[in-house]
Amino acid sequence: MPHSPVIGIVSPGAMGAALGRAWIAAGTRVVATVAGRSERTRRLAHGLDLLDSLADVVARAEIVVSVVPPHQAVETARAIAAAATAREVTPVVADLNAISPVTLEAVAAEVESAGCRLLDGAISGAPPRPGGDSVLFLAGPDAALLAGLDSPGLCPVVVGETPGGASAVKMSTAAVYKGFTALLLQSLQTAHANGVVAPVVDDLRVEFGPLIDDVAVRIAVAGAKSDRFPGEMHEIALTQERAGAGRELYAAMATVYERVARTPLGVRTPEEAARCRHLAAVLDDLAADG
Repeated sequence: MPHSPVIGIVSPGAMGAALGRAWIAAGTRVVATVAGRSERTRRLAHGLDLLDSLADVVARAEIVVSVVPPHQAVETARAIAAAATAREVTPVVADLNAISPVTLEAVAAEVESAGCRLLDGAISGAPPRPGGDSVLFLAGPDAALLAGLDSPGLCPVVVGETPGGASAVKMSTAAVYKGFTALLLQSLQTAHANGVVAPVVDDLRVEFGPLIDDVAVRIAVAGAKSDRFPGEMHEIALTQERAGAGRELYAAMATVYERVARTPLGVRTPEEAARCRHLAAVLDDLAADG
């Protein structure tokens, strides 16, 4: 029977904890810590083997997985490296954050300074669940470590042997997914202000079909996560700038999500937002700029 590595999760929020449970279902031991985290995070981390500290997680795990907001990726890599040095261990560090290949280079410098190897990864889709179809893009010489795990609801895709490829995929696809959602936020707020939401949604449904189904939930959930999205938009802008495409469009998208974060939509949890079904009420909240 092949060896199943111990995986450490930093940090076990909605995505990190769901990844952990998917790997547990594959027969893998998953450790994490909720030290200093909110009660919501403690609830989300159910099913994981909780340890006392980040240092304990790094010392116990063969693969340490970083799942944090983009602006925390380098700081988290630094903390993992410090823990690895203190405990005299050298786990593989899998960065699964929504960051640009440029930022990934800074992450690599931090973890490699402690003698650890970097595994580049990126998640596309919702937190994995049995029967789901979330994709885990992987790049780097250690990609097989996670790609070989048969995890329900999580489809691993290896995109190359050079770190940066998985992050580039994420920046390219998230530009479309979250960019489309930002367009919906702007367009439907405008339609709401002019009393024409129903014909606008009907017309968009002709072209975009399922992307417009449950549009109230889509907008509400985006609003609930909007405080995290400006950082991702800036990472996309940085990626596009390096590619010669310019950064202007996604710098503007960051401004859209910053505004949404100031509205009543921005104070909901994603779990609360997922229960929203009335588009008019969601758009009322979107228009109530704080």
